[in-house]
Amino acid sequence: MKTVRIEEYIETIYTICLEKEIAKVSDIKNMLGLNSLATVTEMVQKLDDEKLVKYEKYKGVTLTKKGFKLGKQLIEIHKDVEDLFNILNIDNSIASSDACLVEHIISKETAQAIKAFVEFAQKEENIDILQRIEAYYSKSRKSKKEKK
Repeated sequence: MKTVRIEEYIETIYTICLEKEIAKVSDIKNMLGLNSLATVTEMVQKLDDEKLVKYEKYKGVTLTKKGFKLGKQLIEIHKDVEDLFNILNIDNSIASSDACLVEHIISKETAQAIKAFVEFAQKEENIDILQRIEAYYSKSRKSKKEKK
């Protein structure tokens, strides 16, 4: 049973484990900006029951193969969505925070389509498309300012 909250934890644990191999409950708490170790411990135990992580009290958390695969997918979707938003000339900080929201609610089909479009747009021979998009948004912003 995947939920947005579960996915946020998996993505966080994945990110920590790439650096440290083992994610401590306090690391997860800090990265998610939470106040309670008990809340994190409760969720980690739930993830352990779901076979997404292996949790050892006082040692930390590691991802199972299933959890690792999900974490990797979430990071890739986030990057693709963020890249799409950047192509659309959305400010980097907004693109990143919006990608965090969107990555959890889009279908696999939509994620694959976004990935394909981003790959297409970023190819060297298609760079004119990115320039045309940027020019369009720049012109659009300019005309909005003039109307004010």
